Order: sequence, then C-alpha cells, then structure tokens
Amino acid sequence: MTTSIRLPRATPAEKGVDPAGILAFLDEVAAGGLELHSFMMFRGGAVVAEGFWEPYGPDRVHMQHSATKSWTAAAVGLAIGEGRFALDDKVVGFFPDQLPAQVSDNLAAMTVRDLLTMRSGHTTGISGGEWRRMGGSWVEAFLREPVDEAPGRTFIYSSASSYMLSAIVTKVTGQTVRDYLEPRLFRPLGMGPILWDVSPEGVSSGGNGLCCVTEDVVKFGALHLQGGVWDGRQVLPAEWVREATRNQVEEVWMADLDGKRFRPRDPSQRSPADKREGYGYQWWMTPHDGYRASGVYGQQCVILPAQDAVIVVTAAMRNGDRRLMSALWSHLFPAPAGAGPDAARLQPELEARLAALALPEAEGAAQSSVAAAVDGRRFVFDANEDGVDAISLDFTADRVVFSLSDHRGTHRIDSGLGHAVEGDTSMTGNLLHHEYQPESLRVIARGVWRDERRLEMTWRFVETAFCDTVTLTFGDGDVRLDRRVNTNAGPLERPTLLGRAA
Repeated sequence: MTTSIRLPRATPAEKGVDPAGILAFLDEVAAGGLELHSFMMFRGGAVVAEGFWEPYGPDRVHMQHSATKSWTAAAVGLAIGEGRFALDDKVVGFFPDQLPAQVSDNLAAMTVRDLLTMRSGHTTGISGGEWRRMGGSWVEAFLREPVDEAPGRTFIYSSASSYMLSAIVTKVTGQTVRDYLEPRLFRPLGMGPILWDVSPEGVSSGGNGLCCVTEDVVKFGALHLQGGVWDGRQVLPAEWVREATRNQVEEVWMADLDGKRFRPRDPSQRSPADKREGYGYQWWMTPHDGYRASGVYGQQCVILPAQDAVIVVTAAMRNGDRRLMSALWSHLFPAPAGAGPDAARLQPELEARLAALALPEAEGAAQSSVAAAVDGRRFVFDANEDGVDAISLDFTADRVVFSLSDHRGTHRIDSGLGHAVEGDTSMTGNLLHHEYQPESLRVIARGVWRDERRLEMTWRFVETAFCDTVTLTFGDGDVRLDRRVNTNAGPLERPTLLGRAA
C-alpha cells in the first residue's frame, strides 16, 4: 500500500487566482442547497483552496462512480505503452474461451479503440447498477449482448465497455487494474489508499467502484494537466495523454444518457441543450478546451489547460442537476484570470468559510417518553419486497442501537441521540444505493425525536454519496418504518413498512 504525500499549498493570490471567485462559488452552492462533500482547486503546482463539508474530511476516501473510467483509461494507456496490446486489436481476440457459440461480424470487428470511445456497436448501454446485481462472468455477459451496429460509428455510453477495458488489462498482465496501477501510478504520485471494487470474476470494475481521498483525484488530474509528467518523470506516455484527452467523438447527446439502460433517442427528441462537447478515451470534453472525469451524483475532476488548473468536487447531486457545473463555470473558471485588488482582504474570509463548511443536521429532541416503552422490543413485518423480517431497538442514555433482520442476516447501526456516532455496518441498502451492497460500510449515524412518537435516524455512509433518513413512527403496539435517500439513480424512497410488536 502506498503512503499518501501531500501536494504543495499556496494562497489563491500567490498563484494568480481571485479568492472572490471561490467565495462566489461557495455562496451559490449554499444558496442552492447543493450537497457538496469536498472541493479542491489546484493551480501552478499547488492546492490554492480546499474545503470539506463536515463530516467529510481530507482523510476520508470517497466513491468516484463513473469518474473511475478515466483511471481505467490510464491503465490502458500504460499497457499499450508497454507494448502489451494495441488500440486496433480486436476485443474477441483477448477472450477466445469465453465467446458465444455464434460470433457476429460486428462483434468480431469491435476493437479496443471502440471500447475507449464508447462506440462498441451496441444500441443500449449497460449501467454498473445492472451488473452489480449479477453473478457469473461479466465478460461473457458483455460478449452475449447483441452488437446491432458496426462498431466505431455511434456513441452509446456504457459502463460495460469500461469493464471490458479493465478485463483486457487483467488478461494481458495477470493483475487487476488496481494492482497494475499500484507501482506505475499510485506509488509515483504518493497516492493511497486506493480502493477498487472487483467483479465476481476478480476484475476491477473498470467503469466505477474506485474510492480514494479528494487530494488523490487532484493528483490524477494534475498528472494529465502536466502531460503525464510527475516530478520530472514521464509517468503516463505523453502521446497517450494527448489522445485520451482530445475530442474523439464529435456528437454526444445528453438525451441519450437517460435511464438505467442508455438508448439513443430519435433525433427529433433532441435539443441543442442536450449536446455535450464530445468524448475522448473515457474522458468527457468540456467548454473552454478542457476535459473532465465525471461520475454520477456530482463527482468531478475538471482539467483546464488554458488556466493551468484542476478543480475536483465530490458531492451527492441528483441526476440531471446541472447547478454544480453552472456554478463552477460561472465562478471558478474565471477565477484564475488574476487576483483582484481585494485578494489580501478576502483571504481571511475565504479561510474562515472553508474551515466552517458543514452539512445541515435534522433538529429534534434527544429524549422521548416513548423510548422506555419500545426499548428492547421486537417488531415483526409481513412479507415485503425489501425482505425485512423484524427490527428492534435498544436505548441507552444517549444512544440507540437499531437492529434489522432481513434476507441477508441481521444488521445493526448505533446512532447517537442528538449527536453523531461513527461505526461500521452491513445494513442492506442496495435498492437506494445504485445497487451497491458491500459487506461492510462506514456509517455516521445520528438520531433525534422529531416528536414524542417519531424517531428519525440519519445514516450517512460517509465513503459514498449516500445518506439515508430512517423514520420510525410508533403507535400502540405497532411501528411504521419509512426510509429515503438523498440521491439515487432510481427511486429515492422505499415503500412504507408496517410492523407489529412481537
């Protein structure tokens, strides 16, 4: 495991950045009620601003979702640079023992380049949430998908294409992408820890699943900003960086990225506002000749070569909410134009604002007379689609332990009453968490009584974008359980469950 090395720090004015732009960005985020978890701006070789919304912090890893794809592309570039395979090698050639009985001409024609540019010839894309529900070989599942069009023509966004790139690197190196990158990328840049989900067949998930601290995302962006050079060493091939981060696909339409399976729409359903600026090798192009690694719910690593800047955000935004990027382009993009005359005066204000960032918490009482009546009681539920069999609560003076039994076993979360408690849990949550369901999750839990009979617990899964609000409403011998989440690719709440005292 690598040891994390901090980047240099500087004030915005020292690197020609106007602190007024950063303050305006923070103002717009606060006014819009946007849930950001972290923010860093890098310019001129140093971090010039950084903020973490409590309880997130600089040492916490955070799920990067589809921004992971750009990291997978780096592994592909390194492997190609080592002569292990080529851009125009056929995909089927890597997996001769996993091919379907009938290999179509279109499947046979698909190349590594087609995967990188999301032009595989499929007419529907596959999201990571679909495959996380599936056992068996994801490679074989991909190769069974009908390839209805000739590859290399039509863009169709698919995490499955990114997974296949990861599988190809594993096939030729004998290592997961995460392990392959350890000595080649993570160690030279002083990154760590880097966590990366693996598929049932032991392959790094490729299109998603990478977790790291925010500063390591900044380092990854800065490496590309610097043409693959780090501390005078060519870590990534310069030619690869140029090709990966330039526009390879001229027309990419946001209207085609709608829903769990991404289907191109009829051109008549598109509007100019739907059009993106293009796509490279697992990198999105941006306005102003920039590019970005972009993950669902607002995970962004934006590289702006003309400004010599990298901007990184982790967040919990709803799909399709463009306010974060609007604020970035309105305030952070022009900030490197130069520090204004008020820079020195504004610096203390900026530092105070960044140090005081925190997410709002629900208000309520720490005690209720109902607690004694339900302490230690078990409530059972009729058959339901969530598979919940029973719950119980155990109260102490300032905490409650919530236990839930379902199809996966029994899970517990310890919540502070009126204050937060941090721990680990196996609590089931995949239906609200884009189908993520690891065996253990880090959780910060807090409970308040919203009234005498209504206990509200906030479960913040602090290494992800997800935060659940669980409300228990107690009646005479029964309980109503409601659960909702701050963001998700699907529904934001589960059906109400009604339980009765056992």
